[in-house]
Amino acid sequence: MKTLLLILCGLLLSTIAQSQVSGTLTDTNGSPVPFATAVLLKSADSTLVRSTASDEKGFFRLSAAPSGTYTLKISCIGYMDYFSPLTIRDPAYDAGTIRLKAAGQQLSEVVIHSSKPLVQQTAGGLVVNVQNSLLAKGSSALQVLSRSPGVIVDPQTSAISLNGKSGVMVMMDGKLLRLSADQVAALLNGMTADDIAQIELLATPPAKYDADGNAGLINIVTKKNKRPGTSGSVTASAGYGKGAKESADIDLNHNSGKVNFHASYSYNHDHSYALLLAQGTSNAPIIGDLSNFHYNGQGNTVADYQGLGAGLDYHPGAKTTIGGSVYYSSSSGQNNSHNFGDYASKDSILVFDSQLSGSSHTHYLHPSLYLEQTISKEQKLNIGLDLFSHRSNGPTQVQSNFSDSLFASRQRNLSDANIQVFVAQLDYSNTVNKRLQLETGLKSTYTRSQSTSALENLTGDQWVSVGAGTSNDLSTRELIAAGYAVLNWKPDSLTSLSAGARYEYSSNTTDHSLNAQYFVDRKLRKLFPDVFLSRKLNATNTLQLSYTERISRPSFADLASYVSYNSPTSVFTGNPALKPTITHNFKLAYNWQDYLFSILYSRDTNPIEGVQGVPGPTPGLVYLMPENADWQNNLAAQVTIPVKPAAWWEMNYNFTGGWHRYRISYFPELLEKSYFSYSLNFTESFKLPAGYAIELSGYYNSSSYNSNSRSNGNAIFNLGFKKELRDQNGSFQVSIADVFRANNYRGHLGVLITDAFKSDVQVNYQPESHFRPIIKLSYSRSFGSKDKKVTRDTNGTKAEQERL
Repeated sequence: MKTLLLILCGLLLSTIAQSQVSGTLTDTNGSPVPFATAVLLKSADSTLVRSTASDEKGFFRLSAAPSGTYTLKISCIGYMDYFSPLTIRDPAYDAGTIRLKAAGQQLSEVVIHSSKPLVQQTAGGLVVNVQNSLLAKGSSALQVLSRSPGVIVDPQTSAISLNGKSGVMVMMDGKLLRLSADQVAALLNGMTADDIAQIELLATPPAKYDADGNAGLINIVTKKNKRPGTSGSVTASAGYGKGAKESADIDLNHNSGKVNFHASYSYNHDHSYALLLAQGTSNAPIIGDLSNFHYNGQGNTVADYQGLGAGLDYHPGAKTTIGGSVYYSSSSGQNNSHNFGDYASKDSILVFDSQLSGSSHTHYLHPSLYLEQTISKEQKLNIGLDLFSHRSNGPTQVQSNFSDSLFASRQRNLSDANIQVFVAQLDYSNTVNKRLQLETGLKSTYTRSQSTSALENLTGDQWVSVGAGTSNDLSTRELIAAGYAVLNWKPDSLTSLSAGARYEYSSNTTDHSLNAQYFVDRKLRKLFPDVFLSRKLNATNTLQLSYTERISRPSFADLASYVSYNSPTSVFTGNPALKPTITHNFKLAYNWQDYLFSILYSRDTNPIEGVQGVPGPTPGLVYLMPENADWQNNLAAQVTIPVKPAAWWEMNYNFTGGWHRYRISYFPELLEKSYFSYSLNFTESFKLPAGYAIELSGYYNSSSYNSNSRSNGNAIFNLGFKKELRDQNGSFQVSIADVFRANNYRGHLGVLITDAFKSDVQVNYQPESHFRPIIKLSYSRSFGSKDKKVTRDTNGTKAEQERL
C-alpha cells in the first residue's frame, strides 16, 4: 500500500509539473490563420516535444509538457516561419496573439529548398512532378507519360487512354495539340523528358479549359526558368536496346528584370525494332472464302527529331508583360519492314512475302504572342495569339510476291497533310472581394486542313489507283467559337465553390473532295456546365465534389480521306460520318494528408472506337476505320498512397480501376459488354550516402475489352541509378527500361460476337524491350545564376493541338 501511494503521488506531482501552451494565430491584417502547424522544440537540441494544428479560428493548444526551456515554432504555407523562445513554469502558458508575416516579405537571400510529392491531387485531377523521378533523364516525353498513373499508350495505334477511357486530348503548356494520335506520339517520342516539369492528368477540367476530350485532358507543362541573371542546363544521353538511342538537350535563360530571354534545342535519335504476330481465321472475299492465316511483321524503324525554341518576355512597367515565343521541330523516319505469311482456304494456299520501305517527314511550327495586363489590384487581363502549322508526307513502297488480291507485286502509298490552326483568346479575372472571384473569357479557333492520299499499283511503267475508295484529295475548314464564365466563391476559410459554364459553337465543312461520301457540313451549338465544391474538414482532410460536361470531337485524321496499306486484304482509312462524343462526369475526391482517393462516374454518348474492321467502297476489302459506339458507362476509383518508411526511403503506389459497360450496333449483331479492369503504378526511391540514389518503378495493366476484342494484361519494371557529383558539377544517371523484358501485348479479335468478316484472330505485339532491356546513360548539369526564382503566371491560352 505504501508503494502504491508513493507511485500515485509521483504521478500527481509529474502531472502538476507539466504545462499546456496555447495561443492565437493571425495574419498582419488580424484575420485568423487556420491549419498552421505549431511545434514545441527543446532548446538544447531542437528535438520535437509536442505538435498540433490551429483550428479554423487560428487557436492552437499544445498538450502538457514538462517545465523547462523551449522554442515555439509556427509554420504555415504562404507565411514566414515564426520562432520564439519560452520558459515554462506555470500550468498554463499563454503565448498570446502571434501575427504571421506573408512569405513574400522574406529576405531575398533566404533560399528554401523543398521536394514536392511525386503525385498531387487538384480539383481537376492528378499532377505528376516528373523531375522527382530518376528515370526522367534520358527518357522521352511519351515514355514518361506512359508511366503516369491511369495512363495507357497503345503501342500499335499510339492511342492514349486515361483511367480506362479513350478520347483523351493532349496539351502542351495549356495549348491543345490538334494532331492525330500517331502524330502526337511522334512529337512526344522525339521530345526529351528533361524539358518537362509536370504532367497534369485532368479527368474533370474546369470550364476555362477547352471542352474537348471526353476522357479529360493531359497537360504537359514544360520547364520555365525565371531566375535573375544568366542560367541554363545541359543534358546528354546514350543508350541501346536492339538499336542505338541518343538524345541531347540544352536550355539557356537570361533575365535582366525587364527582359527575359530563353532558348532551347533538343535532339533525339531512336533506332527501334518490333514484331507483330497474328494467326486465326477470317473471311477475306478478296482472295477467297473463310481462310486460316499466319502473319509475321518485323518492324525496323529509325526516327530522328530536332526541336528549337526561343522566347522573349518584356516588362515595360510593373503591371504589363508582353511576350512572344516560337517553337519549330523537324522529324524524319525511315521504316523498313518485312511481312510474310500465308492464307489457307479449302481449295488453295496463298503465300505472301513483302518488303515495305517508307520514309516520313514532319515539320511543326508554333509561334505565339501574348499580353498580360494588371488593370488594378483586383483585375487582370490576358490576350494570346497562336498559330500551329503541321506539314507531313509519308510515301511508302511495297514489293511483294503476293498479287492474288487488289494489289500488284509493286505498290505505293502516298500520304500528305497540311494543317494550319489559328487561335485567339482573351481571359479576364476580377477579384470582387476576399470571398468572390470572377473569371471569364472568349476564344476562337480556325483550322484549315488539306490532305491527299492514294494507294497505287505499278502497271507497266504507270502508277494507277488500286480501286474505288483508295485515293482522295480533301480540303476541310473548322471554326470553333467559345465563351466561358466561372464564379469562385469562398463562403468561409474552409469551403470553396466554383461554378461555371462554357458555350461553344463549331462548324466543320468540306471545301473539296474526290469522293462525294467524304463531304461534311456539320454544326454544333452546346453549353458545357461545371461545378466544383471543396470542403476542408480539418488540417489534414479535404473533400471535393464536382460535375463536368465535355465533348470529344473526331480528329482530322479520323475524318480525313487518307487510305494506307495494312495487308493484302485490308487498308486503313478515316470515317467522315463520325459523330462527336458527349460525356457527363461526376467525381468525388477525398484527401487525407498525402493520401488521395477519388471515385469518377461518366456517361458517354457516341463514344469513338478506333480501328474497326468494316466493309467499305471496294467489295471484299477490309476497311480499318473508327466508328461510333452507342454509349459507354464507366465507374472508376483511383487511390494514391505515398509511404515514407525512413528519411532515405520513399514509396508511391497508385491504383486505378473500375467497371465499364458499352453497347455497339455497327456489327451485324448487337454487342453489349460489361467488364472490370485496373492498372497499378508504383515507384520506390532510395537516397543513399555520397550522393547516390536508386529508383525502382513499374506498372501492371489488367486485361480489358475494346469493341469486339480483348487485350491481355501486361507489366513493366524499370530501374534507375543516380550519382550527384560534388560542387554542383552535375549528375550521372543510368536507366534500365523493362528490366525483365515483360513488355508483351496479346489480344484476341472477334472474341465476343461474329463480325462482317467472321474474324477470330490472336494477336501478339512485341516491342523492342521485349527482346532486350533498353539501357541509357545520361549526364545533366545546371549552370549560371543560382538566385531565387522569379515567378510569373503563364496560364495563357488553354488550348489547341491534339486533333491535327
